[in-house]
Amino acid sequence: MLTINQISLPLENDQSLEISHLTLDTATSLLICGDNACGKSLLGRLIHGDIPIEFSDKGVINIDKPQQTELVSFDVEETILAVDRYFDDSENVEGGIDWGRTAGELIGDSQYSHSIIESLGISHLIDKPFKVLSTGQVRKVLLARAIAAQPQLLILDEPYAGLDIASQQLLSQTLTQLIDNGQRIIIIDFYHNELPKNLDKVLLMDKGKLAIFGDKDDVLNSGLWHKHNTIDVNLPHHLPDCHLYDHLDPQQAFASLKNVRVSFEDNTVFENLDWQFKPGQHWRLVGPNGCGKSTLLSLINGDSPKAYGQDITLFGRKRGSGETIWDIKRHYGVVSAQFHRDYRASTSVLGAIVSGFFDTIGLYDTPSDTQIDIAKQWLELLGLSALEKQPFSQLSYGEQRLVLIARAVVKLPLILILDEPCLGLDNQHRAQVLALVDYITRHSNTHVLFVSHDSRDKLACLTHQLEFVESDNGYEIKQYAF
Repeated sequence: MLTINQISLPLENDQSLEISHLTLDTATSLLICGDNACGKSLLGRLIHGDIPIEFSDKGVINIDKPQQTELVSFDVEETILAVDRYFDDSENVEGGIDWGRTAGELIGDSQYSHSIIESLGISHLIDKPFKVLSTGQVRKVLLARAIAAQPQLLILDEPYAGLDIASQQLLSQTLTQLIDNGQRIIIIDFYHNELPKNLDKVLLMDKGKLAIFGDKDDVLNSGLWHKHNTIDVNLPHHLPDCHLYDHLDPQQAFASLKNVRVSFEDNTVFENLDWQFKPGQHWRLVGPNGCGKSTLLSLINGDSPKAYGQDITLFGRKRGSGETIWDIKRHYGVVSAQFHRDYRASTSVLGAIVSGFFDTIGLYDTPSDTQIDIAKQWLELLGLSALEKQPFSQLSYGEQRLVLIARAVVKLPLILILDEPCLGLDNQHRAQVLALVDYITRHSNTHVLFVSHDSRDKLACLTHQLEFVESDNGYEIKQYAF
């Protein structure tokens, strides 16, 4: 039995996580829901044991002995990557690259781990370095690692984040079977249709408090649940002033790729790619985890060295003809899991947003009064004004993602790359962000490149689709106009 008594821990904005009493029976599965920064992930970390509890003044958490729990979360992912960064020995290894631990090394080698690897469909990832995996592949490896440990309690914080549709279905099947077999599972997530249907209980949190807790059907049919999950989208009356791109030929393609091929260690990702991204177009990139969607985006935004030596023209200039990274990046705003992972600079929320004007991680230039004013307008639009002076690193993952979205759009870039932009966002903020992107495309010169595996992520502005289809040699890429 899991019992929590008299917990009080500070959250942001003078709020706190307050739980007077909560009991979860043996073999009960629980879904913890709530908006961004409501305290649900903090509660998960408390139960897992990441945050020490002082019995004298902070309360008590009791879990049936032995107290073995496993946690899957964005923080766990970052911890694993931080360890590999710390022990990176690239200067002393042959080839000059220390790839770190493989997926198989992290998951472990046992008969049960092999069955979990098979059920999640990740056998092909076992020998690959963890740090080179795609967002969805990383999540699947972390899930396999936690399940294979056969813990007494399994805590999954947004387990579906970044998974393609087929992987979501496999995960739901796996979790459903685990629950049927008596595995105690706590899922921390925003409510969506992919969740296991056999979850027993639902706990809704609101600003650090337990708003409602009970049997799943009772909670989902309650008036409080429906009131809390009502979506209310607000759009601006106008957009803040932004960059103009008068130096570009309005008839010229932003990106032109001819016969482009990408491979890693003799494994072809895709080849023979001919693609043009033209003014007036908004593209959706579709395909399974690891197919090369993010790789393609990195070829055109200046982040991938694999662009060199290829027939790639960006904004009328052949790649590798003397342009700088900043010549390329000034046209872009980027949101992605990889960028979120890399944004580790010590800066305030306002500083993080203003850094979008300078295309830097962290703020190293002195912004103008106009730039600060525009950043504050975006803060207000996304409901983040109260966090303006907070350190970016101290925000919840969802709040950080909102800040990075504001950073990406602050200059109304010519091209807005949204690679799984809504990871970590509650349903209200998800709807707000998607509606805002559509609004931006209607009222500015911003063009969108969009990647998402979530069925809730729909944009009305999209005009074309680039689909990655598995073939005998990597992936074949098909193009459609809507």
